[in-house]
Amino acid sequence: RIDEGSVQYVGSQPWPFPQSCMIGFTATADCSQELNVDTNELVSAGWFDKADVAQAATVEGPTMQRPVAEAALENDPSLPLLIPPKGVIAR
Repeated sequence: RIDEGSVQYVGSQPWPFPQSCMIGFTATADCSQELNVDTNELVSAGWFDKADVAQAATVEGPTMQRPVAEAALENDPSLPLLIPPKGVIAR
């Protein structure tokens, strides 16, 4: 469950497929609550702590490109997730 009063707009950027605009927000959520995932929108979702995100942020390069992602995971199989590179609102 997201605390509705904590939602804050971060920014937006053009998204080329399918000619859309990606918008970003931050919010506080209760991580003890089960995630309700709309599988029409997302393949998977999960809670990650700050240490997991900090570890993922050490990976350099465009992690959305398969060779970069595979190399990162080969280099450190303990990575709990991969995140988009700096400068991308999805990060």
